[in-house]
Formats: sequence, C-alpha cells, structure tokens
Amino acid sequence: MKKNLIYTVAFLLCGAFFFTSCQDMLNVDSDRVEYEYDGWSATDSVYSVLGILKSVQGVADRQILLNELRGDLLTLNETKAVLDVQDIFNFNYTNEENKYLDVKDYYTIINNCNVFLARVDTTIVKNGLSVMLPEYVAVKSIRAWTYLQLAVNYNNIPFFTKPITTHSGAEEVMNAPKLSRDEVFDRLIADIAPYENPSRYSMPAWGNNSEVLPLPFKLSKVDENGKETEIEAKVVTKQLFVPVRMLLGEMYLWKKEYKKAARCFYNQITGSDANTARKYSDNRNVVKYSSEKGKNYSNNYTSLFITGNYESGNNSDDYNKNKIFTIIPFSESDNMGTVSGLADIFSPKEDISAAQVFASPALQSLSRLQKYRYIQGDPDKPSKVEYGDDYEYPGDLRIKATTGSYVHKEGFVDMTDNNIVIKFNLSNFPGDMFAENNLSPGSLMTSTPYVMLLRIEHAYLRFAEAMAGLGREGYEGANELAMAVLKEGVKDKYSIYKGLVTDMRDVLDEDGNVIMVLKKDENGTVLKDEDGNDIKEPLQEKYVVSCIDSTAYDFKDNYFANNIGIHSRGSGDAEHNEFYALDTLCVARYIGCIDDTSGKEVVTRKMTADDFNNYIADLILDELALELSWEGIRFSDLIRFSEALDDVDVLAKRVAGRNYVNKVKYRHPSYEIDTDLYNRLIAKDCWYLPLPVVELDNTDK
Repeated sequence: MKKNLIYTVAFLLCGAFFFTSCQDMLNVDSDRVEYEYDGWSATDSVYSVLGILKSVQGVADRQILLNELRGDLLTLNETKAVLDVQDIFNFNYTNEENKYLDVKDYYTIINNCNVFLARVDTTIVKNGLSVMLPEYVAVKSIRAWTYLQLAVNYNNIPFFTKPITTHSGAEEVMNAPKLSRDEVFDRLIADIAPYENPSRYSMPAWGNNSEVLPLPFKLSKVDENGKETEIEAKVVTKQLFVPVRMLLGEMYLWKKEYKKAARCFYNQITGSDANTARKYSDNRNVVKYSSEKGKNYSNNYTSLFITGNYESGNNSDDYNKNKIFTIIPFSESDNMGTVSGLADIFSPKEDISAAQVFASPALQSLSRLQKYRYIQGDPDKPSKVEYGDDYEYPGDLRIKATTGSYVHKEGFVDMTDNNIVIKFNLSNFPGDMFAENNLSPGSLMTSTPYVMLLRIEHAYLRFAEAMAGLGREGYEGANELAMAVLKEGVKDKYSIYKGLVTDMRDVLDEDGNVIMVLKKDENGTVLKDEDGNDIKEPLQEKYVVSCIDSTAYDFKDNYFANNIGIHSRGSGDAEHNEFYALDTLCVARYIGCIDDTSGKEVVTRKMTADDFNNYIADLILDELALELSWEGIRFSDLIRFSEALDDVDVLAKRVAGRNYVNKVKYRHPSYEIDTDLYNRLIAKDCWYLPLPVVELDNTDK
C-alpha cells in the first residue's frame, strides 16, 4: 500500500539539513533527524539554509522542463527523447513513474522550510541586529517560491505551514481540503508581504567581509589555443534566494491585481538594494548587425549564460551581480555533488545529435518575423538606416546567440536549421563560434552547474505585463508605458489615469504671461491675417480636471538615462522602428486589417480599444519568448495570459502550432496547427498536472 506522500517527505529529509560540510555547500548527506531547539547557533542556521537549498536542487530541472516541454518554444526529437520527456511534451500524465510528475520533492522543500521556521530564533540580537532574521526571510521566500510552482503546476494543492513530524500529522494535512491557486497565493502574500523591503529585510550575506561565496565545484575554460585552465566561480549569496518583491509581483499578476503587481516590479527595478539593477544601458547585451549585412554578434547576450560570468566581486556596477537575481547552483560532475540533467536533454556534449529537444519551428519563425532595424551614426540623424529583411539571418538575433548546429569531433556539419539549444551548457565561446554560427568542439560543458531562475529582464517584462493589465482596466497611459519598456526604454516620469477628465489651458512663462505661438493649419502651414502677418495664438496644454484613480512611475534617475527597450536586445534599434509601434497602422497589421493592393497600406476598419489591448499583450508575450526562451516560465505565462485575456486560443493556438513554421507577416494569422492537440488544449483538462493518488495506512510513527 502506498505511503502518504507528505508523511514520506517528513521523514525523508526533514532533519538532513541541520549539519553539512563546508567542503560542498549544497552536498548535504545526513540521516540525522534533529528536533532539539536548544543551543542552535547562527552557524547551524546557515548550514540549515544550505541544506534547504540542497533540496531545491531536486526540482530545478523539473521546473524548467514542465514549463518548456508543454510550451511552444521546443519541439521533440522523437528518436532520441526518453519516454518521460515524450510524455510531458505530449501532455500524457498517465505514467505514475514519470519522474517529472513526482510531487514529493516540492513538499520535501516545504517541510524542511517549515521545520526551520518553527525552530529558528529571530529574537537573538548581536550589535543591535537580529542575527537569524536574514535566514528567516530567505527561507520564507524559498517556501513561497515552492508553493507558487506547485499552485501553477497543479492548481489545487495540499497546503501546510507547520512541520510534519508524525504520520497522524501527515494524515491530517492530506485529509484537509485542498486550496485553490488563488487561496494559496492569498496565504503566501500575507506571509511574505511584511518582508518586502530588502533594505530592511535583507537576504543573507555569507563570506569573509564580502557577499561573495565560492560555488561548490570547480570550473575550467579553454582558450583559443585549446589550453584548459581552472577558474574559480563565485556567486553573490543573495543570488541563492528569490527576491520577495518578485514573488509578490508574480502572485499579484496571477490574481489580476495589476496595480499591486506593477508597484512590486517597479520597486524591484528602481530599488537601491544591491541585488537590484537600475542601470540598463545601451552598451549592454545589444545584438547588432554590421553595416555589411553580415552577422556581428555582440557577446554580451550569450555571455549572460556563461558559467564563469557568475563570478561577482564587490563592485556595485558589476553586471551579473546586479542583474541576475536568483540561481540554483549545481556541481559539474557527480563526484562533486548534485548535477543538473538539463544539458543531457538540450545538448549533450558527448553526442550533440542526441539532443532530446530542439528549438521549435514556431520560435524560429517568430524570431525571423521580427523587423531588425540597423542604423549607422546618430539615431536621431543617422547616416544609414535599413531593415534587415534581406540579411543572411533576418529578424531577431537572440535565438542565433543561443542555438547552434550539430557538431562532431571531426568538424562542423552543415544543417539547414541551427536548432540545438545551448543556453544550459555554455562554458566559453571560441572566436569562430559566432563567425561560423556553429558550436565548436569544446564549447560545451558536460552539464550546466547552475539553473538561472530570475534576472532583471523578468522584472521589466513583468512590469510591462502589469501595465498591459491596467490598460485593460481602463487606465490611460498604461499601454504606452508597457510599450516604452519594449521599444525605447523607460527613462522619464510616467503617469497613468483611470476615469480621466481633461481640459485645455494656456501655458504661462516664468513671469506669468501667456506664451504665444504661430497658428498653423492641419498641414502645418502658418496661417496669416488679411494683412499677410503671421497669426499667433496662446500655447495650450492638456491638464487633468479629475480622475477616479492615478499613479506615477518615475524613471528619471540618471541610472535610466541610457535605458533601452527590451526588444532592442535582439532586433536592433527598436526605438526608431516604425514597424514596432503602438499606433493604428501597426495594430491594423497585427489584426490583418490592411489593404495594400494600391501599393500603399490602407487600414480597412477602425481600431478598437480591445485591438490595442490585445496587440500590446501579444507583443509582451512574444518578447517573453524571444528574451526568456527555455528559462522555465513559458507554459505558466501562456496560462496566465490566456486567463487575463479570457481567450483560450492564446495558449492553445501557440502550443498546437509549435511544430510548424508561421510565414504570415501579420501577428494573429490562421496558421497550421495540430488539430488534435488544439482540441485537447481548449478543453483545459491538460493544463494542470494530476496530484498522485495517495492512500494512508494506519500505522503511526
């Protein structure tokens, strides 16, 4: 008879994290169950948290794969994919032995967190500071993150916050009514909201006089001559935990409380905490073509996924320290600790052709359909402007920076599509990697020694998503602010209003006099009086008479002076791209309401507010795919957007069309899909995973 799931968890690892070796910070191997509260030192607290992080390793790969295999950004290698991977990709949840359906590892983390939170003493004070408060907040964030993943994956789940130490306790939890996703989020928000401000409730900072902690494994890199040298990778301690603001913002998005969500992500972006990044400048991670129409990759986007670049010093301007929020570290080999299996699925080093999944045709075509804009010189007065439709690689370049072709030891093998995903095992990149647009031998690691959960781009795109939500609620200016995140970057003060009533008034100079300007007709021609003199009129401005609600977001800080739109990271100069704008013509292209038979694009019907709302939501969802592909959020994003827009096709059409190339230039076409899969998806039955069947025996422990 099957044992109770949570009962098993309680005795599997609940005491394993209290003592660990300093030699491998996450390699916790102990069967000691410890419930004595006396004499627990701050050092014990640190080791206990490390043990919890060790248990988080058990779900890291799974979270990536559950989201990406069911999304629209991967396709299956049917001859190489193992059965567990095939089943998840095909939404087949009937095999109880499928390791990706095993829920107990999530509850292992949760019960470990419960034990820690019940045991840790936050009243211990040294030099006026609560010694264990940072670890207390960190563990609450880990528990909240774990429950968030469970709620999104399963929708209705068992929920408990007290340690389970007996079979009867486990039985009580399992017999209690399951909580819905929103009910879980309500409880989590109440639990972590008091610790939202990182300047008051900081995450742990371990190490000697710094916040840098060596990772529990050794790395190496290969130079251009093939010589391998060892490097020491380090990680900022805060990167081991999830910022509370990001967790709150995410849950508010699910609950459609967009104003609260926007404030969380805004605070995360603009905050002064060391783990928050305000600087987002034009010389970072922008991929551009050369003027010769060749492919001139900037290494910056790819280098974000190079393991060695996680090493962060004490420089507050260090890119990765500021912009990578959360990682789960792994070891590089089995004899050094726990190893991630993502590389074996996406791009095995020993046999790259054994990849179990590829970049989907849908994502490849989405990338190619982007309008890449190249400029030379001053963007406002460029000496050369062109769109990259006839470039060797048209469209967005981010997919080209993180995919490659098959590689064999004897050399390169030409492929029509460069569809091997290499985000999870880049260790270095030789000079010819981008010149040939291929993976070269030695550029892959055996496995990825980390899984990246959150980075600054998540915060920007989530903020844009919240703005789009407010736009649907009738807030004027919200869609424009969302578009600014994508197009030109945020670098001003933005106000949004609901129920806005405006009027016009004269503009006054410093002395209180009305400013006069030339009067012009609709064509811009200056009007003259009967004597031939220029006509002047008062300069007027629109002002707010009243509104139901308003709020402002200020990005005028110098840190934002060079802020760029997220779309520019792969599609060139998005700020000046006339095909990427929040205007009637672009929205009509999105709808497909264009008549160009005369050689000029003519909009065939009036665009509605819903058209604009759907357009900006679609742009954000596309940008999430282009920027954050395969990083473990896609399927949950599709669910959330489908619910927000009350349109099942947002998810169903994209996923059912993942194996097909979309060549239609309009953004919302009728394209080829898997009809059988589409019909399953619109029924929603396969959106959520089934909880394992649990039977209880009568033996108390």
